[in-house]
Amino acid sequence: MTKPQEGAEILDVATGTGKQAFAFAKSGYKVTGIDLSEDMLKIARKNNKYNNLKLEIGDATKLSFEDNRFDVSCVSFALHDMPSDIRQKVVEEMMRVTKPEGTIMVVDYALPRNKIMRNVAYRMIKFYESKYYPEFIKNDFNGLLIKAGIRVEAERRVLFGTGRIIKGINGKA
Repeated sequence: MTKPQEGAEILDVATGTGKQAFAFAKSGYKVTGIDLSEDMLKIARKNNKYNNLKLEIGDATKLSFEDNRFDVSCVSFALHDMPSDIRQKVVEEMMRVTKPEGTIMVVDYALPRNKIMRNVAYRMIKFYESKYYPEFIKNDFNGLLIKAGIRVEAERRVLFGTGRIIKGINGKA
C-alpha cells in the first residue's frame, strides 16, 4: 500500500481514541478525526500532542465537510459495528468528501482463508463484537465499496487473516 502524498489532508472517520489519527499526524499529514462519542474524543484530546490534528464531534452519516475536501478518508475497525444501511451511508459520505481519484482506506475484520482458522476466528470475534459483526463478515464488503463508486485497488490481509486493509480510489468524476 502506498503512503499518501506529502501535504495530504486526511479524514479519520470514527476516530475513537485517535490512535490512527495520531499515526497520520506523526507522519506530518494534516488530519481531522471525527467521532460520535464525546467520551472517546476526550481521551483522544488528552493524548493529542500534534498541532496538525483536529478532533471533532461528528456524525459519519452526515459529515459537515464540503465535497471533495480530503485527499484521503479512512475508517478503522468501525464499520462492522454498524447496521448495513448506516455502513452504506458512511461509505457514501466518505466518498463525497474525498477528492476525485482520492484514496479511501478501510481497515476492518475479515475471515481467514484457511477453513479451520476461519471457523475459530468467526466464533471468537463474534463472542465479543457487536450484533452487526456476523452480517458484516458474511457479506461482500468489496461489493459495498464498488456500489458506492470506489475502485478497489489493493487489499492486504493482516492479523493472521482476521483483518484486512482495503485501499480504494474515489471513482467519481
